[in-house]
Amino acid sequence: KFVTNYLASMDQTTMEELDSWSSSGEFLSSELFKMYALKLFYAASFGRVDEDVIVTLHDDFKIWLGGFFAFTTKRIPGTSIDKGMKARDRILNTLDRLIEKFMEENPEESERSQTTIMGRLIYGKDKDNNRMMTRDEIKDNVLTLIFAGHDTTYASISTLLYHLSQNPHVMEALAEEVSTLSDPLRSDELKGAPILNACMHESWRMDPPAGGGFRKAVKDIQYKGYSFDNGTIFNYSIFLPTTDESLYKNHDKFNMTRFLPKDHPLYQAEMDAGIDPLQGRTNYPIFGGGSHACLGKAFAQLELRVLAVRMMKHYKIEVRNPQRILFPINGWNIEFKLTKMKDE
Repeated sequence: KFVTNYLASMDQTTMEELDSWSSSGEFLSSELFKMYALKLFYAASFGRVDEDVIVTLHDDFKIWLGGFFAFTTKRIPGTSIDKGMKARDRILNTLDRLIEKFMEENPEESERSQTTIMGRLIYGKDKDNNRMMTRDEIKDNVLTLIFAGHDTTYASISTLLYHLSQNPHVMEALAEEVSTLSDPLRSDELKGAPILNACMHESWRMDPPAGGGFRKAVKDIQYKGYSFDNGTIFNYSIFLPTTDESLYKNHDKFNMTRFLPKDHPLYQAEMDAGIDPLQGRTNYPIFGGGSHACLGKAFAQLELRVLAVRMMKHYKIEVRNPQRILFPINGWNIEFKLTKMKDE
C-alpha cells in the first residue's frame, strides 16, 4: 500500500511536470530536473505538493550546497560556509514546521500517516513498540535524503536522456517496450521491464552520479596481510569497477544489452558478464552496498523508471547541446524539448 501510494503520487507529479515542460514549445535546461526531484520527494514525504515551500527549500538547498566548496571551514560572516550553514539552519527550521503541521493534520492511524515517508518516519516503531526516531533524527534523515537525491536525480535523468539520444535504436526499442505497459503504472511491471532497466543500469554504469563513497571501520581489521585500526576511514571508487574491461567488455561504449536477461530477443551473450546490478556488489557499486547502501536507492530507481516511461509513452524527445559535467556531480547537462504525441 505504501509503495502503491507514492507511485501514484510520483506519477501524478511527473505527468503534471511533463505537461508543463512540453507546453513551452521550447528547449529547456536539464537544471529543471533538480526542482522536479525535490517535488517528487516532497509529494512522497507529505502526500501533497506545496509549491511555495518547495521553492524555499530549493533556494536554501542551493546556498547550503555552495558552502561545501568554501575555502575555509570557519564560519566567518559573509563567507560561503557561513551562508551555507545559515541556509541549513533555515532548512531544518522549515522541516520542523512541516513535521509539526503533519502531526497536527495526520494522527498516527490516518491514511496519510500510513502511506507517506514522513508518516513512516514520525510514527515508525521498533519491535518493542517504541518510537524509532527523535524529532532531530527525523530532520537529519530527511535532510540526508534531499541532499543525496537532489543533484544525483538531476544527473541521472539528463544522462539517461543523453545516452538515449546518442543511440536512437535503443530509444526506439525502449519506446516500443513502454507502449505495452499498463496505465495506471504498476510497480511490478516497471521493475520487470527489461529494456527500461537495462538502459538505466547502463547509463549509471557509464556515468555514475557519484564517483565513490566512504566507510569507517568500527573495529580493528586484518585483511590480506594488512592491518587497519578501529576508526580508519576508507574511500571506495565507483569509477574503477564500472570501467574495468574484465568486467565490462567495451566499457567505454553504451550497450544496454549487457544487462538484458538471457531470454530477451536483444540479448548478446558476448556482452554478458553475469553481473546483476540490483545486488549492489563490488562489480556494480552505484548505490554502495551492504547494510549501508544508499537509503534512497529504491526511490531513485522508481522515479527514473516513472519519468522515462511517461516521457517515452507520451512525447517525442529532442536533445541538444550536451555538456559533460564532472563536479560536484558526474554526468551530462543537456537541453531537451518535449512534443506531445499526436494521439494524446
